Amino acid sequence: MKLRTLILCLLLGPSCMGQTIAFTNGNWWINKKFVPLTIYSENGRFTFSKPARIDSTADLTGLYCIPPFGDAHTHNLDGLWGLEERITDYLKEGVFYVQVLGNYGSGAVEVRKRLERTNQLEVRYANALLTATYGHGFYPYEPLAMGIYSPADQLKYADSIKKSRKAENDAYLFLDSISDVDKKWPLIMKYKPDHLKICLLDAADYEKKRKAEQVETYGLSPSVAEYVVKKAHKEGLRVFAHVETAEDARLCARIGVDVLAHLPGYGWNGADSTRKKFCLTWKDIKLLKKAGIAVIPTMNIDNTAEYLGDGKFAERPLQRLNSIRYEKETLREMLRQKLLIGLGADHYGKTVQPEIDSLVAYQIFTPSEIIDLWARQTTQLIFPGRKIGEIKEGYEASFLVLENSPLQSTEELKKIRYRIKQGKFIIL
Repeated sequence: MKLRTLILCLLLGPSCMGQTIAFTNGNWWINKKFVPLTIYSENGRFTFSKPARIDSTADLTGLYCIPPFGDAHTHNLDGLWGLEERITDYLKEGVFYVQVLGNYGSGAVEVRKRLERTNQLEVRYANALLTATYGHGFYPYEPLAMGIYSPADQLKYADSIKKSRKAENDAYLFLDSISDVDKKWPLIMKYKPDHLKICLLDAADYEKKRKAEQVETYGLSPSVAEYVVKKAHKEGLRVFAHVETAEDARLCARIGVDVLAHLPGYGWNGADSTRKKFCLTWKDIKLLKKAGIAVIPTMNIDNTAEYLGDGKFAERPLQRLNSIRYEKETLREMLRQKLLIGLGADHYGKTVQPEIDSLVAYQIFTPSEIIDLWARQTTQLIFPGRKIGEIKEGYEASFLVLENSPLQSTEELKKIRYRIKQGKFIIL
């Protein structure tokens, strides 16, 4: 059966054809290299053994097959506005699995209903960000809920924003004490989160910043953060942490956080005077490895430029080079130490692509390493324990078909001919 006819039949469903397909003449990404094989999809899962019955054959004519991708850190997909466009963007990119680390819980309920209809894009939600009063998470959600969008207007109406609570208990929750956690736990669980996201920003200086109410410069206190982690784990939920400093990461290792939502120092300004505060040491990396903590780098975010006001910035090229060098050396060591690394851009309105572009532009990883990180590690970070992200016996028969080998250039990862999810073709 010709491949185009096969796709049409798969769309029409079992009345047109059965569930066992032979994919012949493909080059398959197995153990970090491409292997020419015939592989079968039986009941939506891979098998390397020829089934007793084959309903259809798809000739892949020397094309290249890799597992689909994931986005491990986004704030997209939290409501119906622009939803269809964003779903299409992800599927075009070959992303089947998305992890939202902060969103309107009520928006997640709406989106889940839409996603369940097609079972193409799969999304897991943290729902409300957990922070202290006026801590990170209050912005940008509260001004946006008030209809105040521009940074200049947000500065102008700062006092009014502080008095508002339109997005509270939906996009963020204030937890200033352990008793707050117990009292508000039903609100945290209200929209059935798949995981939780706590905010830590220079937690060592929490008391001073909280007392001064320096908005957005702090998150939870260390004691409250630890209590949240314990309660979450009792519920079977993993905890992701927004972190800024090296000490934030050490705190996460002590209290049992599961994933760092940023590489500590991702927001470092590149100045030598602040290196010790923000940048991890090799000893820290070993500590994270021992604690079993995964990391999402978000290295596409650049905070080395100095804000001059009125929307103007002064670039600091040498400090940017310092920042990139730190991130590259640290991520290379994490890869060597075999920490789980997930890829995500934390870029609202965009997919994971800005992160991939940064990793390529700064030569952080090789094309082979990027495929493994994006297709295997990222997807398995989003759905731990699930048989996805690899082309192996018994794993879900989900894969992308590329026109050429991506081992020489990651640009080939953008040239997707076909998308197959659990043995069914996705047509965009």
